[in-house]
Amino acid sequence: MAYELIKEDGNKRVVQFTMDAAELKKVFRKVKKDISKEVNIKGFRPGHVPDSIIEKRFGNIILSEVAETAHKQLSEGIFDDFDWVLSDTDPEFEGVLPVEGENYVYTTTFHIFLTPEPVDYTEIKLSVPSYSREKAVEETINHIRQQFVTFDDTDQSSSHGDYVALEYPDPEGDPGSDPKVLTAVIGQNDMGPGFDELITGVKAGDTFTMQMKVEKGDDPGLKGPAHTFTVKEVRVHSLPDLDDEFATKAGGFDTMEEFRQKLMDDVTTRFDAEMKSFSERQAIDHMLDRNVFDVPKFMVENLTSNYISSLEDGDSTEETREAAAEMAEKKVREFLILREIAIQESLEISEDDIDKAVAAGDSRASYLDRNRNDKALEFVLNSAVVEEKEQDENVVEPEVVPWKWVSVDPAEAEVTQEGEE
Repeated sequence: MAYELIKEDGNKRVVQFTMDAAELKKVFRKVKKDISKEVNIKGFRPGHVPDSIIEKRFGNIILSEVAETAHKQLSEGIFDDFDWVLSDTDPEFEGVLPVEGENYVYTTTFHIFLTPEPVDYTEIKLSVPSYSREKAVEETINHIRQQFVTFDDTDQSSSHGDYVALEYPDPEGDPGSDPKVLTAVIGQNDMGPGFDELITGVKAGDTFTMQMKVEKGDDPGLKGPAHTFTVKEVRVHSLPDLDDEFATKAGGFDTMEEFRQKLMDDVTTRFDAEMKSFSERQAIDHMLDRNVFDVPKFMVENLTSNYISSLEDGDSTEETREAAAEMAEKKVREFLILREIAIQESLEISEDDIDKAVAAGDSRASYLDRNRNDKALEFVLNSAVVEEKEQDENVVEPEVVPWKWVSVDPAEAEVTQEGEE
């Protein structure tokens, strides 16, 4: 290895770098050759200027470029070997210039970021919604079952799930022209609030009038134009039996038992993944709230730039940049907290796994950080106290539509053709 850690002092790490004379000579040769190609000296073709002249005229430039090249080459991979997070303070290079024909030895002082010891990350209280997998399977089956519904002629009154066809005069047609037809399945709420209720309990031949009435907002009680419909036909819905034939038709399974088991497996997999993500977010938010500290600005700036560059339009407003910076700060702090938890709890990644990842093209440092942090989050979740919370099934979603279809006596309302203003 071309470097060695020779001193640790607080947040300072002093590393000694060494490039042997033979390797240094190659760097000198390349630098002088590159300069020779670029300069224009009378009597010499570009690239064929003698080294003695190049050295005499550009000696300081040569030393500076050789030193910079050596620094880059020697420091490659250093952060794979040293598990550090740098602070915002730039490294301090010892002012030693290289000498051709000698080993190049110098020291660099790195300033690292010391993450405060994390607190309150064990036995975190998490709340997750209770969930019945059996109920979810039945709801899934019923949903699939609805896809195979059939409608049969009937002389009975319409009810939930039935198909109803309504006729109304063509507003643009000539007198005596065929009426327009409007169809609806009761329960799908395709026509807005109140409509399904008004076509429930009707039979073929029934005629009724309805109009829209504003029930909320600035004009409660305001009514729109009235519309008269005639029931053309009612078809009763019929759902397939939940038998082996249905299992084959709907899912390609031989038996309904196999179909249910597959749905149960899918529901369980999906729910477990959702709850894992939900719990992780709760745990991370908890740790961010209780572990507040300043993070390296350069890390936040780099991540903010990544967020901004990922925007589809490639443009951003000041508000967008502020939001991206806030997200980046939290993500960096999350990374540092989990990293420190892994270190505190000695959650190691095996060298065999690291070697395999590196052989596959991954970076040692990034693989270590990524997988060690995953272990840290898993450690936090495994120690968490999880409480299932019953969901309130009686919560009624607020009605966002301010109007509703209502029945109206045609004798009391001006009946207009469907579609007229």
